[in-house]
Amino acid sequence: MEDKNPLMQLAYDYLESTNTVVFLTGKAGTGKTTFLQNLRKTSGKKLAVVAPTGVAAINAGGMTIHSFFQLSFAPVIPSGDEQPEAHYNPEKKELLANLELLIIDEISMVRPDVLDQIDLILRNVKGNKHPFGGVQLLLIGDLSQLSPIIKDDEWNILRPYYQTPYFFSSHVMQRANYVRIELNHVFRQKEQAFVDILNEVRNQQISPDSLALLNERYIPNFRPNENDPYITLTTHNSIAQTVNDEMLNNLQGTEIEFKATVRGDFPRDAYPTETTLKLKAGAQVMFVKNDSSAEKLYYNGKIGRVSLINEGTVYVDCGDKREIAVEAVEWTNIKYQMDGEDINESNSGSFAQVPLKLAWAITIHKSQGLTFEKAIIDVSESFAHGQAYVALSRCRSLPGMVLRNPVSARNIIGDPAVARFNRQAEALLPNADRLSHDQQRYSQFLLSELFNFEQLKDKLKGFAYLLPELPKDVFEVAEKFNRQLNPARSTQAAKYFRDKLTQAVEQAHRQLPTIVAQSKEKAGKADQLIIWLMNRVKLMEYFSANEFSTMAYLDAIKNKINNYEGSYLKALNALPNEKLYEQLLTWRDKVASKEQVMPNMVLTEKALATIAEKLPATLKTLSGIKGVGPHKVNSYGADIIMLIRNYEQGDTAEQVSLF
Repeated sequence: MEDKNPLMQLAYDYLESTNTVVFLTGKAGTGKTTFLQNLRKTSGKKLAVVAPTGVAAINAGGMTIHSFFQLSFAPVIPSGDEQPEAHYNPEKKELLANLELLIIDEISMVRPDVLDQIDLILRNVKGNKHPFGGVQLLLIGDLSQLSPIIKDDEWNILRPYYQTPYFFSSHVMQRANYVRIELNHVFRQKEQAFVDILNEVRNQQISPDSLALLNERYIPNFRPNENDPYITLTTHNSIAQTVNDEMLNNLQGTEIEFKATVRGDFPRDAYPTETTLKLKAGAQVMFVKNDSSAEKLYYNGKIGRVSLINEGTVYVDCGDKREIAVEAVEWTNIKYQMDGEDINESNSGSFAQVPLKLAWAITIHKSQGLTFEKAIIDVSESFAHGQAYVALSRCRSLPGMVLRNPVSARNIIGDPAVARFNRQAEALLPNADRLSHDQQRYSQFLLSELFNFEQLKDKLKGFAYLLPELPKDVFEVAEKFNRQLNPARSTQAAKYFRDKLTQAVEQAHRQLPTIVAQSKEKAGKADQLIIWLMNRVKLMEYFSANEFSTMAYLDAIKNKINNYEGSYLKALNALPNEKLYEQLLTWRDKVASKEQVMPNMVLTEKALATIAEKLPATLKTLSGIKGVGPHKVNSYGADIIMLIRNYEQGDTAEQVSLF
C-alpha cells in the first residue's frame, strides 16, 4: 500500500530513517490501522504498540499504556527531570532500554500528563536527555474523533500546567521534533456521497443537502430480523440498556438477577454495569473490567455469550478454548485533590457486581476503531466532541446504516482547541527537504549515542571503587566530545574509548573472583557491568576501523555487538541443561519475530532458564512455572514440551520444524 500512497510512503520513510516523532492522522477509514499492521511486519526497529484503553490495545495488537509503563491512573503534575516513581524489574528495564519505536494508537484519547510521564521514564531508563530518551514515537489517531476522558477533579489539578487536555499540549511535544502526516484516501467507504457527508461532519460544517441525504437513513421503528447482524451504537449507556433489555426479553429460558452492592460515594453515571443485572443463557455480553488474576482471561470490551448460570457464577463462551467462570468483583471511586504541592488520593466509595453487561448495543465510545457492515445509530443526544463523527464513520456504507432518530446540525459537536491545532499543524506536513534534514538530525543523534555512557554510570553504582579512573578518562571526555559532535573525529574518539574501556574490563575481571566470594547477587551485577563494557569495546573497535554513518551504526548495533558470550559467572555457574536453554531462546526469538513483539513478551530469560532446569513433562507442570501460567501454556505449551522431549531423547532433527 505504501508504494501506491505517497503519504504512507513518506510516513514509512520517516519511521525507518529518522527518530522524529510522527503524528499520523486522517479521516476514519483512510488506512491508519492498515499502516500500523504493515509497519509491524516490516519495520527493522525494536517496537512496542500501546493504546489508552483495553479495547483499543486489543484492536491494535498491543498493551494498554498504563500496563506497559506501570502507570497510575491518577493525574500527574509535570516534574521536569525528576526520577519517575515506577520501579521496574530487570526484564522491564531491559525492554525499555532496547526500545527504538513506540507506537501509540488512538492518541486522541491520551492526556498530556501521560505523554510527559512516558517521556520522563524513557529519558531516565535510556540515560538520554532527548525527548523520550531518543525513542521514536508514532502517534496514530484522529483528533476529530473521541477526546480524552478526564474528570472535573482531574482537570482542576492539571489545568494550571496544560492549555488543553489533549496530547499535543504535553510539555514534551512543545520541545520534540515532530511532523504531522494526514492520510486523505478513504478505504472504508466506497460511496463518494457518504465520504462527502463524513468529511463535512468531521469539519463540523454539514450542508443542508448532505444532512437531508443522511437523514434518508432514518427508518422509524426499525426492527432487524433475529439473524440480521445489526449492532446499535448510542451516545448514552441508558439507551444501549433499553436495546439490550429488549433483546434479552426475546430469549427463551429463565432470567437470573444479580444485585450490585454500592457503598459510600459512587456516582450513578459512573456505574460500570447495571445495579440489577439481568442475564439468560444465550445472552450476548461484554466484559466491563480487566481480569486482575494472573490468568488474564478477559479484558474490558471482550464479547461472548452466556452458556450457563450456576448460582453466583456466570459461564461465558468467547469462542476460546474454554469457558470463563465469572463472579462478582469490586470497583472503587477515587477522588483527587491538591494538598500543598502533593496530590492526595482517597477511596470515597465502591461498587461490586458481576463484571458483565448486555452487548447487543454499545456506546459510541466503545466502538472507536471498529467497522460494521450493518449498524443502527443514534446520535440525537450527542454531548461530546467527535461523537457523531465516530458513530457515523463506523459504517462501511449508507445502505448499511439505519438512524434511530434524525440527525441535526446541533448533534455535530467540535472542539475549538482541536480546530486551532489542526490549522497550526498544517505547517508541519513534511516534504523531501524536511525528510533529508531530519535524517541528518538522526545521524547526529546516533553519533551522540555512540559516545553516551549514561547507562554505564547506572551500572557502575556500587562498583565505583573498581574503576576509579572512569569519571575522568571516560565520562568527562565523552561529555566534551558530545558538546561538539563531529563525524570526522569519530574514528579517533572510538580508538581512545576502546583503549580506556579495555583497561576497565581488565581491571574489573581481576576483581570479580573476590566479589563472587562476597555476594552472589553483587557478583551478578558486576558480571553485567563487564558484559556491557565488553559490548561497548566491540562497538568502539568497529568504529576505530570504519567511518561513522547512520547505516554503519545501525548495522553494528544489530550484528556486531550485544552478543558477547564471555561471562565469567556463566563459565563459573553454567545453567542446567544449557543446550536446551539455548534452543528455547532460539525458539522464543522466532516466535517474537513472527508475532511482531519483543522477545520478553513471549517468555523471559528467567522463565526459560527455569524450564530448562526443571524439564516439565506435562502442560500442567509447565503452567506452574513462574512466568509461564495457563495463558502462555495455551499459546506455546505444545512447542515447549516437544522441545523438552526431543532434548531428553537427544533427537534434534525434529526440532527444525518448530523453527
